Amino acid sequence: MKRIRKTSGGSRRNRATARFRAAAWPVLIALAAGEAWAAGGKPATQLVNVADTRGMSPGLSKWLADLYNTDLWLFGLAVVLIMAAMGYVLGSGFDKLMSLVGINLGRLEHHE
Repeated sequence: MKRIRKTSGGSRRNRATARFRAAAWPVLIALAAGEAWAAGGKPATQLVNVADTRGMSPGLSKWLADLYNTDLWLFGLAVVLIMAAMGYVLGSGFDKLMSLVGINLGRLEHHE
C-alpha cells in the first residue's frame, strides 16, 4: 500500500508571501534595533573636538594641529592642497621611475 504524501496546502502565492515575510523579519528587526540605538538621549552640546598640542614640538604637525583647532575651513584647504602636492610628487616620481625601467607612460600613438 502506497502512502500519499500531503503537501503543505496553500497556493503558490501564499507560499511566496510567507517566504517574503520570513525574509523581511530579520531586516525589520535590524532596522528597529538601529533606530533604538540611534535614539540615544539628549544631544551633547558642550563637547568640543580639539587636537592636543601640549606635548608637540614646533613644526609642521603642530602648525596643522593648531590650524585644526582654530579654523576648520583653512585646515580643510591646507589638507586638500597638501594631498594634491603629494599626489603630484608621487605621480611624477613613479613616472620617472617607470621611464627608467623602460615603460613609457606618456601619450600613446595610434596607427590606424
